[in-house]
Formats: sequence, C-alpha cells, structure tokens
Amino acid sequence: QNVTLEPLERGFGHTLGNALRRILLSSMPGCAVTEVEIDGVLHEYSTKEGVQEDILEILLNLKGLAVKVEGKDEVILTLTKSGAGPVVAGDITHDGGVEIANPEHVICHLTDASAEISMRIKVERGRGYVPASARIDSEDDERPIGRLLVDATFSPVDRIAYKVEAARVEQRTDLDKLVIDMETNGTLDPEEAIRRAATILAEQLDAFVDLRDVRVPEEKEEKPEFDPILLRPVDDLELTVRSANCLKAEAILYIGDLVQRTEVELLKTPNLGKKCDMQGS
Repeated sequence: QNVTLEPLERGFGHTLGNALRRILLSSMPGCAVTEVEIDGVLHEYSTKEGVQEDILEILLNLKGLAVKVEGKDEVILTLTKSGAGPVVAGDITHDGGVEIANPEHVICHLTDASAEISMRIKVERGRGYVPASARIDSEDDERPIGRLLVDATFSPVDRIAYKVEAARVEQRTDLDKLVIDMETNGTLDPEEAIRRAATILAEQLDAFVDLRDVRVPEEKEEKPEFDPILLRPVDDLELTVRSANCLKAEAILYIGDLVQRTEVELLKTPNLGKKCDMQGS
C-alpha cells in the first residue's frame, strides 16, 4: 500500500523518507512468538510422529505468525489439532484482546487420522529483531526441558521503500512529494504505522527543540582572602633603625599590624614622633 505526503519543501522528501524508513524497519513495536512447548518434543532437532514437518520447520513457520495483542506485554496461546490435514493459525485458541491477522498461515501438516499435535505458544511485545541466542542467560539453566526458543521479529513492517517526486502547488513547482510503499504483516495499518513512526521521530527531536544556551562558567583564579604583603615584617619597609625599633616596641612586627593603626594612634606612640610617622608613610 502506498502512502503519499505532499507538499514538502524541496529536499525534505529524502530527509523525511529516509528517517521514516529507518524508524519503520527498526523501531516499531509489535508482537512475535518467542517460546514454544510441543507435547512429546524435547528439543528443536527432533521430529514428531504423524507430523510431516520436523520441529525446526514448525518453529520457522511459527515465526511467520502475525499476532496483535491489546493491553498485555505477553500472552500464552494454545493449539491442539488432530486428524489428517493442515494445521493453520486459525486453529489457535486465544483469549480476548488477541487477534491473529493471518489465520490461513500454515504451521504444519498432520499425515493421518490418528495424528495429533498440541502446543503452547508464548507471544511477547518488543521492537526490532531479537535472536533466541540473545535471550539466553543464567536463568536458562533452570528452563524446563522442551521449552523451545524462537528468533523473534517484532516489527510489523515486512517491506518498505520510498520515492520522491516533484509536486506543484499553484505556481510553485519546487516542492517534493514523498511516496512510501509499505507492506505490513496485517497487524498494523500502513497509515497508522506512518503516524507512529512520525510520533517516535518527533519525540526524539523534542530534545533539540528544548535546547538552551547553557554556558559553562569560566574558572576564575581563586584569590587569597588577604594580601600576602600583610604578613611581611616591618623591616621590609626600609625604615630607619629608630623607626623600626619604635614599632617593635609597640608589638608592631608585621605590615598587617601597622596598617591597622591610625595616624593618630601612631603619633601617640612613645618615641615615635611626627618625623618617624612621615618617614613610614
């Protein structure tokens, strides 16, 4: 099915087409079969009496099951069939909120009237493609024998391509028309898929819309709380011996002590006359 978006400013046909295509292929949420238990089957390399296909073939066919689940992240479906003939997706028993989009999809064939197959199918919600090997962890040591893992393709989009054509609005001919050709597995309408992909793209771009000019404050050189010169002795002022001795007699040993005294206080200091005071200033 084709979905057309127009008019677009020149150049935005390819910009949006490529972005939407990548999102539709890799980021669309969907449901897929992840685990299967088949009565009488211990591992995927075995066969089952009365069933035409081997177990690997059955698992491969189950990967093609198109399931839509509402309101749940995982469900368990059951399938029980007996008698000669094909076993199809429509034979699966499920609760409300579960829809099988391809009920005619063949899962396997029973070869005689006495043949029977029974299985439990786990369907989960996810994104993209997740191989069975990626879900094997330490917990799998306790997984019951006979629970078979299936490579899961969650994306409901099977194929997508796009092309950009020229568009015209009144006298303007420098516009783009984006035509998206898409095939889904039937669980999602192509137009709804485009809306969801556009929503995902908009959510990612919101971070750029809310950007603010955040300036990193410059690191200022920390200045000491006092001038180091205040810790220097009064002898560094090159005073006369008499002036220096007068100051030391008053316990004025450092320049910091000196600057705390007023001129009046210094004039009252014994043996420190105006001449000495002028000399110090």
